[in-house]
Amino acid sequence: MSAAAEIARSLSAIADRGAGTNAERRAAAWLATEVERGGGRGTALETFWCRPNWAMAQAWHAGLGLAGSLVSIATPDVGAGLLAAALLCTLADASFGTSPGRRLTPEHASQNVVSPAPPRAGSATPPLRLIVTANLDAGRQGLAYREGLRRASAKLRAATGGRAPGWAAWLAIALAWALTVALLRATGSGGTALKLAQLLPTVGLVLALAVLLELAGAAWCPGAGDNAAGVGVAIALVRALDAAPPAHAAVELVLTGAGDGQIVGLRRYLRRHREHRPRTTVVLGLGPCGAGIPAWLRSDGALIPRGYSPVLRRLAAEVAGQDPGLGLRALRSRGSSPALAARYAGLPALTITARDPLGLAPRSHRATDTGERLDDDAIERVLLACLALVDAIDAYLADVTPA
Repeated sequence: MSAAAEIARSLSAIADRGAGTNAERRAAAWLATEVERGGGRGTALETFWCRPNWAMAQAWHAGLGLAGSLVSIATPDVGAGLLAAALLCTLADASFGTSPGRRLTPEHASQNVVSPAPPRAGSATPPLRLIVTANLDAGRQGLAYREGLRRASAKLRAATGGRAPGWAAWLAIALAWALTVALLRATGSGGTALKLAQLLPTVGLVLALAVLLELAGAAWCPGAGDNAAGVGVAIALVRALDAAPPAHAAVELVLTGAGDGQIVGLRRYLRRHREHRPRTTVVLGLGPCGAGIPAWLRSDGALIPRGYSPVLRRLAAEVAGQDPGLGLRALRSRGSSPALAARYAGLPALTITARDPLGLAPRSHRATDTGERLDDDAIERVLLACLALVDAIDAYLADVTPA
């Protein structure tokens, strides 16, 4: 068993380590000890307070939108106002992780495990800081993650070349559609056609509310592949780079709490450490990699997709071409992978993960995502891909600073 797989299995054995739970804090403390056990590295636990139940937050917004759609039948002006407020709140929460609905959810403490780059004896500080990151918490199970729904969504993305909207965008579309109908009613329009036009987004909001409420209270999954495996690869990668440091980059490890769903932990880390700048920092995120084929993400985001760094994507493509045996490929995602918050902050970033042929992380958010079902070969191939990518970044930095 590889070291990365061993760490992943040990982490997944900490049950119910959802965002903001006592189990998540125990997992962070255990990981801090595990990182230090490798030798040569110190760690710090950075505590932050957050409201991590994004499903409940968006359920408030979907419920407000549903009320607005129904009220607009009798009072279009009031209904339009409610729908406009729901739409703005949905966009704010999906974009920034803050909204009125979020304020109505419980607040919890979470922790990031931060391990700065160890000093190098007798050498100057490298010009670049490479942050290796992965989220240490486990997500919730729920109807939204049933295999049939996930596969249908993946096939829709494939049919559109990976450009189909994410779940938050679909919710915003339903709210905007219902708002348009309400505004038409307010101008005096009516008739059967308008009633039919209102029916579809209203049904969509009913379904969205039901799914979000169920997800908000669902049980935590074991999270072995998503994302204990990513944590294991991140630690193994940093240990390998400590043994043979890249010439032009100092490597920092950041294992984030409250990362599943909306990458809260990395947002808070970057907010606290404002010294990170686009020309001095690169972020490499490790996503689910407990099974499947290694891949790098071209873009990600549940609302408006954000493209990852063009330079890093090009370097990943070069790595894939130089070592076809890795099977490394490019994918478009519509979720929230570990490096996405860095990209939102304007930093050059890329996420490496492993996905099945449909582009899905196997068993993600399911009760079957256990340590016994991890694929050691998939984990090892992701680690090798990351090592090759760091070598490519180091070679690139010999002449050019990434932008």
